[in-house]
Amino acid sequence: MRNETKQKCQSFAMNLSVAIGYTLLVVKIVAYALTGSAAVLSDAAESVVHVVAITFAGFSLRLARKKASARYPYGYDRISFFSAGVEGALIFLAAVFILYESVLSFLQRRMPDELGLGTALSAVVVVVNGVLGLYLIRVGKKTDSLILEADGKHVLSDSITSIGAVAGLLLVLLTGQFWFDSLFGALAGLNILKEGIGLIRRSVLGLMDEVSPQLFERVRGHVSEFATNNRIGFHDLRCRNSGARIWVQVHLVYEDHILLRDAHSLATALENYLLHELGDCEVITHLEVRGDHQTVHAGHHPEPVL
Repeated sequence: MRNETKQKCQSFAMNLSVAIGYTLLVVKIVAYALTGSAAVLSDAAESVVHVVAITFAGFSLRLARKKASARYPYGYDRISFFSAGVEGALIFLAAVFILYESVLSFLQRRMPDELGLGTALSAVVVVVNGVLGLYLIRVGKKTDSLILEADGKHVLSDSITSIGAVAGLLLVLLTGQFWFDSLFGALAGLNILKEGIGLIRRSVLGLMDEVSPQLFERVRGHVSEFATNNRIGFHDLRCRNSGARIWVQVHLVYEDHILLRDAHSLATALENYLLHELGDCEVITHLEVRGDHQTVHAGHHPEPVL
């Protein structure tokens, strides 16, 4: 997918997420005002965090697209991991608040009001957020956007919270037992607590450049295919995902008699090939010849030359 197409898809998905997020927040506030339900309050609290998070995510998405500058020579795309971390931290705080309110509701033996209308509004939220969350995750993976993928997971967690609210209200409506509302509010809080911790972990590992085995094997396969077709070797292959693009570093090994212009031409061809296969990426190559390869790298234990 071309970069321009990716950016259009990302912008549309993010704008849609923001618009729906604010709309559903209003719906949830109305539902809580009608019911006084702990589960619905939990759902609304999580949604407040969500709209704050997606507003920041939208800013991060625009910043990640900025070209490198003298001050930031490697670009701005690592903001993606920071954005995911902020969203995870906000989800974590919302989960703590939800658990607190659920326990308080149980201790105070609160009975929700307007159960029928509150249940109907919450059910609408479930459907809308479920569809939106799956859409955002699909677009995020398709366009290599961690920001959209994290947003989609947050929306899905919001949908699961709404399912808990609906289930709690239905059981209260059917049984007349107030504690079902508190129970499902607490379960929703525990679920989004797990989601928040997962996003924080992914953010930290991304900022630490954790190696993704899937990404490495994908890159290695493309480099190996190119090297085999052009009768050159390679070693010391490294790659990382900076959040909005892939960075690849590799040493290319040629026969001793090759001219510099031909070696450079092949290196450029590899860069263009990886750009075509991987999408938005930066490729750094180091050129070597077989004759003095072992001498130059003595004691470094590089990856074997292929």
